Amino acid sequence: MPLIEINLAEGRTEEQKKTLMSKITDVTEKVIGAPRKSIRVWINEFPDTDYMTAGETLKEKRKRLQMVTK
Repeated sequence: MPLIEINLAEGRTEEQKKTLMSKITDVTEKVIGAPRKSIRVWINEFPDTDYMTAGETLKEKRKRLQMVTK
């Protein structure tokens, strides 16, 4: 029984998340031959203030990148 956990920062739509989980299910079934009924996929979301790279939170990075593209 494949158990597939996805960690994402909040901000995706319900449809995007459903599509992601569906595609991962399809690929898992195809690549490793797991019975579709046995595949489990779930998403853990976290606030963009709870993730940091190189001393910058994701929220800060998103804000900085928005300013650059304006």
